[in-house]
Amino acid sequence: MNQRLIIKTALSAAILASLAGCASQPAHEWNADTTYKLTVLHTNDHHGRFWQNKHGEYGMAARKTLIDDLRDEIQAEGGSVLLLSGGDINTGVPESDLQDAEPDFKGMSKIGYDAMALGNHEFDNPLDVLFKQQDWANFPMLSANIYDKKTGKRLFQPYAMFNKQGIKIAVIGLTTEDTAKLGNPEFIGQVDF
Repeated sequence: MNQRLIIKTALSAAILASLAGCASQPAHEWNADTTYKLTVLHTNDHHGRFWQNKHGEYGMAARKTLIDDLRDEIQAEGGSVLLLSGGDINTGVPESDLQDAEPDFKGMSKIGYDAMALGNHEFDNPLDVLFKQQDWANFPMLSANIYDKKTGKRLFQPYAMFNKQGIKIAVIGLTTEDTAKLGNPEFIGQVDF
C-alpha cells in the first residue's frame, strides 16, 4: 500500500512539473524598460463625404490609401495603430443621406476602423437607422452615456478593449449631452444623454 502511494505521489509530481512549464508568460507582456510605439489615428465629422471633391481630393478611397500607408510605415518601425472615429458620419451629402450612410459605414469597415464614438449627428435619423448602421460597421459604436429612458439600460457598448503589443487599451465612447437639445425630439424622445 505504501509503495502505491509513493508511485502515485511521484507520478502526480511529474505531471505537475510538466504542466508548470506550460504556464510560461505570454510573448508580449508589459515591460517598464521597453519603449512601445502606439499611434492613434483619428477622424471625425465625416458627414457623408465618401466621394472625392471637385478638385479630386479627399473621399473614402484617399483616406484608405493614406491610412494604409501610415499603418505600413508605423508597423515597419515596430509600432501599432489604433484607428478611431469621433462620429458624425451622418448628415452631409444626399448621396450618403439617401442611403442612410451605408457606403460610409461599409467603407469605414474596409479601411479597418477599430471603434467609433457616437456623435450627435448619428441621432439625426430614427434609432432603427442607427441600429442598421451598427450592423454595417464591423467595429464597435461606443457611447457610455446614452440610456433608454424606459429601461434605464445603456443602448450602446460603453467601451472597447484593445491589445496592442501586450498593452491593454480601453477606449470609452462619450456623446455630447447637447444632442438632447440639438436632435430631433421625434427620434430621441426615448433616449437619455
